[in-house]
Amino acid sequence: MDAPPREGGAGDDVRAADVFVADLRPRPGGRLVQGLRLAGAALSELLLQLVPAPSVHDVVVTRRDDGTEVLREPAGVPLLAGELLGRIRDEMERLDPDTFLEGWSAQPRAS
Repeated sequence: MDAPPREGGAGDDVRAADVFVADLRPRPGGRLVQGLRLAGAALSELLLQLVPAPSVHDVVVTRRDDGTEVLREPAGVPLLAGELLGRIRDEMERLDPDTFLEGWSAQPRAS
C-alpha cells in the first residue's frame, strides 16, 4: 500500500527539511545591544513578566546548499524560544519547501 502524500506536497517527496535548516541565532546588533537585551530579559524574569521580555534570539531558516537566509523570525521570550524553533522544524518535516515559505510569508510580523 502506498504511503499517503505529505501535507502540502506537490507530488514529489521533497520536504522543506531536505532543503532548509532552522537554528536559533542571536538577534542582529552588537555586543552592547545584545547585552541590553539579555539584561532586559533577566529584569523581566525578576519582575515575573510584568514588563515584556525582549526577544534575544531569532529563529533563522537557511538553505542547506549555500547558507542563504530565507526566513528570520523573533523567537520571543527567551525561556520559550525553543517552542517556535520546534514548531518551524515540525512544519519543515511536513511541508514541501514552497508551501513552507508561503505559509510563513503570509503571517503578520511581530515588531
